[in-house]
Amino acid sequence: MKRRLPLLLSLLLLPGLALAGEPVDFHYANPQVLAATDSATAGEAWFARCAAGGQFADLARGYAPDPRLTRAQREAAEKGFDRSLFEKIAQSTYDRVVTDLPQGRLTLCVDFTAPDDAFTRDRMQGVIALTAGSGKIIVKLHPQADWAKLLPYVLAHELHHSYWAQEHFRPDAAFTLADYLVFEGRADYYANQVFGAHPAPWIHALDDARYTATLAAFRPNLGQTSPQVLMGSMFGNPQAGIPMWAGYSVGYRLVAARLDGKPRDWAAITAMKAAEFIPAE
Repeated sequence: MKRRLPLLLSLLLLPGLALAGEPVDFHYANPQVLAATDSATAGEAWFARCAAGGQFADLARGYAPDPRLTRAQREAAEKGFDRSLFEKIAQSTYDRVVTDLPQGRLTLCVDFTAPDDAFTRDRMQGVIALTAGSGKIIVKLHPQADWAKLLPYVLAHELHHSYWAQEHFRPDAAFTLADYLVFEGRADYYANQVFGAHPAPWIHALDDARYTATLAAFRPNLGQTSPQVLMGSMFGNPQAGIPMWAGYSVGYRLVAARLDGKPRDWAAITAMKAAEFIPAE
């Protein structure tokens, strides 16, 4: 069923407002899975197309086609999917972002979540995404959600990561909690400034008091690199008293505090070190 585009998306789709980039290379997992006779082979083909060679390829394995989706669920999702709308939004978002953050052709891999995935449908506004590396982004859509509303924001966020991976990823460099906070906060700040305020719940998960307390709790660990510290800080760790999405909210506010009211050369901002966003105690 066709969805009515909000004003922002309508403006994005008008010709001549942005310098066009390369045509996006769309890859749809659903038809591939439906046509496959061997799910393991289909998964390997998906990884080769969507993640292999990417700087964060290992993280992408969790975004592989979900084998728990039944054929009936996948067929229903395919029938209700407005592919034309998705491609218009994705291409226009990419065209806009590369005017600020030039990068090569994008491979955009698309699949669906399970229909009973209430978290993606309700909390994530119907869309989740991951950057597998420069020029490699994976998106999953809830088949019954109005994913078009948040899609430009999410893609802009991930394209910021893609640019960072292209320009600044170093496989031998430590990636600390401070780096992770700024990595995500900077991507959210870019998406928010360029595409306007969107209902991204992860950047507003803390009120002022909890932000202050959480930043104070993070300070002793800003140089940590362990996956447990990084994941618990970014996504939440109830046992340690860290709220859900704490790191995303802290990172966004750190970046906003540093950049609000300043000239915005997005490529130069992306090159800034994490320490430049961490205020003195």
